[in-house]
Amino acid sequence: MKLLFIISALFTLTSGDKRCHGVYFDDKYFNLYIIKEGIHHLHDFAYNKNDNTLYFTYESLSETPVLFLGYFDISTRKIGTINGIRNATSVTVDQFYGKVYVGGADGLFKINEQKVPERLPIQEDVKSVHFRDGLYFTNRRREVYKFEDGYASLVPEMRGVEADKIIIDDDNNMFFLQNKKLFRIKMGTRAINTHEMHTVDALTTDIYHKPYICTAKGVYVYNKYKYVFDKVSDIAGLKALTFSKLNEPIYAVADLFVKLELSPIGCFED
Repeated sequence: MKLLFIISALFTLTSGDKRCHGVYFDDKYFNLYIIKEGIHHLHDFAYNKNDNTLYFTYESLSETPVLFLGYFDISTRKIGTINGIRNATSVTVDQFYGKVYVGGADGLFKINEQKVPERLPIQEDVKSVHFRDGLYFTNRRREVYKFEDGYASLVPEMRGVEADKIIIDDDNNMFFLQNKKLFRIKMGTRAINTHEMHTVDALTTDIYHKPYICTAKGVYVYNKYKYVFDKVSDIAGLKALTFSKLNEPIYAVADLFVKLELSPIGCFED
């Protein structure tokens, strides 16, 4: 009964069409699969195509909030916690080498093949991480750094600019959030553009580095030719969004992980 209620609520969240049980995303029709339930207080997640695993940070239900790093193997359905990172805030993946990077209260970490964290030489409170031809991170002062060759240096374009979270797209744009408000800067310049009409709950890129935002009104993708965000789905209330190796959406909503798979049959009404 509980599972039926969850599925019913999820369909209400993801589709207004009661005759079709899938969802539309970017003009394609997808079947919807709940792959994991019971993940409360999620903060961030990322998909590693090399081991078909979701890595995610979540808050414990203890009196003193603590953030942990978890993993969920989609193939085996195995789930677990990776210990050794105090207040794990954010996770990102270098898809080429299959390396998982995590930020936490004590700095940056890399997760090895045995799922053991290895400390990188950055020992400050890291709030978010993003990998795009290098490892970027923001700290508690909301400064943006790039980590390479064992050192961290301020990103020149973001010197003096505060950011809570950043991504870099396929057209050399950096998008960043300030208190859920969205901004964009072209790398190599200092010109900041605003997309303040959107209040953003999650900021991510697909496997081709196209930028997506999740809002209370749905999911949007950046149109680099028109410099605006185009709506691609009515799916709302997402806590996080990532993409599989087939570039199919995987997202977190309520306490669920949901995977979309492209349907060979579209949705047709009578």
